[in-house]
Amino acid sequence: MKLLKHFLLATSLLKHVNISVANTASVPVDDDRKDPNLQEISFDLGFGEENFEVFMDPDIQAFSQGKHDKIVKPHMKGHAVKFFNMSPYSVKLFWISDSNEPMDMGVCKPFHSVGTASFPGHNFIFAPLDYMQSKVVYQHFPIDKTGTNALYYYDPIHVPGNEERTKKNLARLTLSEYEKYNKMVRNRKFAEHYKKVTGREYLTMYPRPKPRHFMWPADYINQTHWVTSRETFFKNIPEDNLLGTIREKPLERKLKEDDPVAFSDYREPGDHLNMTIRVVSVRPRVYEIDSFLSEQEVDHIVAYAQSANLKLSTVGQGGDSKKAKVRTSYNTWVGRETNQIFDTVYRRAADLLQIDESLFRDRDATEFPDWPNKRSIGEQLQLVHYNEKQEYTAHHDFGYADVDNKLQPARFATLLLYLNDVEEGGETSFPRWHNGETGKELLTKPKKGKAALFYSFLPDGNLDDYSQHAAKPVLKGEKYLINLWVRDPIKDF
Repeated sequence: MKLLKHFLLATSLLKHVNISVANTASVPVDDDRKDPNLQEISFDLGFGEENFEVFMDPDIQAFSQGKHDKIVKPHMKGHAVKFFNMSPYSVKLFWISDSNEPMDMGVCKPFHSVGTASFPGHNFIFAPLDYMQSKVVYQHFPIDKTGTNALYYYDPIHVPGNEERTKKNLARLTLSEYEKYNKMVRNRKFAEHYKKVTGREYLTMYPRPKPRHFMWPADYINQTHWVTSRETFFKNIPEDNLLGTIREKPLERKLKEDDPVAFSDYREPGDHLNMTIRVVSVRPRVYEIDSFLSEQEVDHIVAYAQSANLKLSTVGQGGDSKKAKVRTSYNTWVGRETNQIFDTVYRRAADLLQIDESLFRDRDATEFPDWPNKRSIGEQLQLVHYNEKQEYTAHHDFGYADVDNKLQPARFATLLLYLNDVEEGGETSFPRWHNGETGKELLTKPKKGKAALFYSFLPDGNLDDYSQHAAKPVLKGEKYLINLWVRDPIKDF
């Protein structure tokens, strides 16, 4: 009887579905311009006809402006891997080293997924929480040596060729568990179809809406965009007793068109700051902005970092973060309200990204009333310091949301702010960028006041595996950096 109820509910939930998600940018910029590489597809996964817009990789002849007709295969063979736990119990993910030693990669909750960056030939397992005592293995995951498969599933519910046992397994699930299992089954079917159409793995959870925020076009390498900001450069920094901590209520922080910017007498003359955004990679979308911070602003931020209690950097996000050898820098976190200089960084970043600044702070009920929550979409600024030989190996900035979270929030964009000229090394590397000249990594060189921007999302709502990047070792000198992570559509922690 319980199984029959589950089946009837699932049938009602999975009738004809037409995925047509509104894609409202935070700020209306070039609203009529649809990404030329979005293509609508129709398909039937067994639940009725569905429609979805997918992102097709741009043709190299177009984005190289006719210079090349073939992408040079990157030297770097790594990629994202994602493991799905389609069971009603928690499991542990272990990486098995070449010497057959298990490394604990953390817990994967029931009907959830976990992931990491990996290489062809690596081996992982899902095991019970007491694996170190029991040595029981639920499933082995040898990573495909061709480097084409990134999605791996543990499904003890479905028994291939045995419908009766499958029904008994389904009957043991609670209604909530059955709904989550069904979502994972549907997602798996969609991911298979998505890969056939696009050639890429579907790393998020279907049906994930397209990003709400604006994305700068990247039609070809060296394409330029121009954007202005009222947040002009500080030429002098006010005294600490004047800067203070920002305590105004949300609406009091909203600047009207005729309002002066804070501390205008301390800034360079003129009403606007002009910023040039240059495309340095089309896939992934990577941009450089040569002048984002003034020398005085940088000096103030570095002085703040030097006075702060820097701690060993971790990997992961939120409660899942942990120390690791892949990241050897030191960092601290700074909020927007710390003082007006840091507030200016957020406001200028909002203008650069073409996202309303109010989305980067807690908001009044009247500001974006239809947004899913009132929290900032921006994380605190992460101030990072690298000494010689310190680095952060190739990784992704995104994580994976819970299966039952309809919004599927994740890191959308990363804005890197370079705070000094590094004598040698310390570049930001994109080892898997598409181009027609070399398989070597794309390197963004640190320069005082410079910014680099890249997106972790594709325009169709999928996560971009090619956004994998690294902080190269500092070979001489030191490196100061800010990470500003922006989430879509919300920050849920």
